Amino acid sequence: MRILFMTRNFPPQVGGLENFSFNLFRSLSKMHRLSLIKWGGSKKFLPVVFIYFLIKNYLIFLLKKIDLIYLTDGVLSLLIPFLKIFKKPVVITVHGLDITFNNYFYQLLIPYFLNKADKIICVSKATKKECLKRGVFLQKIEVIPNGINDEFFLKEDKRILKEKFKKRFNIKINNKKIILSVGRLIERKGIHWFIKEVLPLILKNYSNFIYLIVGEGKLKRKIEKIIEEKDLKEYVVLLGRIKKEDLKLIYNIADVFAMPNIKVEGDLEGFGIVLFEAASCNLSIVASDVEGIKDALLEGRLGKLVECYDSEAFADETLKILQGGYLTGENLRRLVKENFSWEEISKRYSEIFYLINESSGSN
Repeated sequence: MRILFMTRNFPPQVGGLENFSFNLFRSLSKMHRLSLIKWGGSKKFLPVVFIYFLIKNYLIFLLKKIDLIYLTDGVLSLLIPFLKIFKKPVVITVHGLDITFNNYFYQLLIPYFLNKADKIICVSKATKKECLKRGVFLQKIEVIPNGINDEFFLKEDKRILKEKFKKRFNIKINNKKIILSVGRLIERKGIHWFIKEVLPLILKNYSNFIYLIVGEGKLKRKIEKIIEEKDLKEYVVLLGRIKKEDLKLIYNIADVFAMPNIKVEGDLEGFGIVLFEAASCNLSIVASDVEGIKDALLEGRLGKLVECYDSEAFADETLKILQGGYLTGENLRRLVKENFSWEEISKRYSEIFYLINESSGSN
């Protein structure tokens, strides 16, 4: 098919949506003829970007034959009435915050314009639920998860990798077990809650561990204060933003991946790609049973789901793994590859594109 692929989130900007757009574009390019309209700069210039998108869109339609238009996030739904001039089907993906963003005018406009699309792809059942709550038509929605590149797993011996980590970060981990969290230091990620409520419970029974946290965010100072108040400096290390190569190293030396999300109004965890990254490295996972996390963990097949705010359950499940528990091995990697490789995800997108194109009568 000849597809016009439009995204406002593309490298060189860095982030989850940028990774999604880049990887989906790359995968679909192997199957279809794609024309790309992209923006990889600051979101401050969005009104100007939209005008640029429309001008470039018209030029492409003058020069090329297009079968279908694809938009990578909900905000781009504002362009759909202008794109419909060309009488081609429009498919759009909704991720999470692009439907739940807590602003009156945003909520007035986005659901309305989403319904102008021919098909709406939600990245999780949680995102679908939020769309339905806002009046998005059920018959237009399909659920297709995000994908992952199998690039994080390292085959080297764990002892060698721990030595590399020690030299790279100058942190003595010796024979300690490692708990890991990766994500922005914001309210819904729940890392501040985990440190305050869960770590003290773990320490009552087990102390031979270090909790590594990768990421930056506005709650950094609050987290540092909790660490100091709870006297946890010996057990918690904030690594900040790190390079991908260092992240690969850390995934492969860790023993348990914690994703202790909490519910925050208007701030949805649409999926949680870091869970795939962790599972692809055979890393046991304990995560909150909320929003898109349930989909990402295949309803518990990729990791242990714990009720949100249940500090005792979080501590118990983490302890089981630290003390030699379950959920490690090739099975996790196999499940990730079978369900979430970009090759598989792009095939599912293609099926939607073909069906919509045929039903629209587009040639």
